[in-house]
Amino acid sequence: MDPFTIMALASSALSASAAIAQGKEAKAQKEAEAQQIEQERQQTIINTMQKHNDRLREFDNAEDINESLFAFMNRDDDRSLKAFRENEKLIASDDARRIDTQGLYRGEQLRLQAASARRAGRSAEKMGYLNGAVSLFGGLQDAYKYQSPSSSGRGR
Repeated sequence: MDPFTIMALASSALSASAAIAQGKEAKAQKEAEAQQIEQERQQTIINTMQKHNDRLREFDNAEDINESLFAFMNRDDDRSLKAFRENEKLIASDDARRIDTQGLYRGEQLRLQAASARRAGRSAEKMGYLNGAVSLFGGLQDAYKYQSPSSSGRGR
């Protein structure tokens, strides 16, 4: 085998190796991105629970203050005040539900982003392998051409 054929094969092998390494690196980067997104998702879940609990605690504190004030005013069994309490309870419940729903939606968005990043990483890795194979086969084809000059029209 002549030195040019050996260099062509070596070049193809290096090119294939580089393409595969590039695909693996892209996959690793996307996996790291997905892990960061998953961390953000977990933090979103925690924040949502905290906001939910804060809203209910705020309602309980306001209810305690109102009961004290109404008792001081000697109006703690007034029908309008009972309606006021029920309305405040409904508002707090709606707020907590809204907080939960927004947190759920954001968590789902982040889950889908992480899945997308992982999918992109797998695709990049596959492309790396395919590009490596194309480089290798292209080099083998070139080596074959150089080995048999009569097939390319040379040597006649």
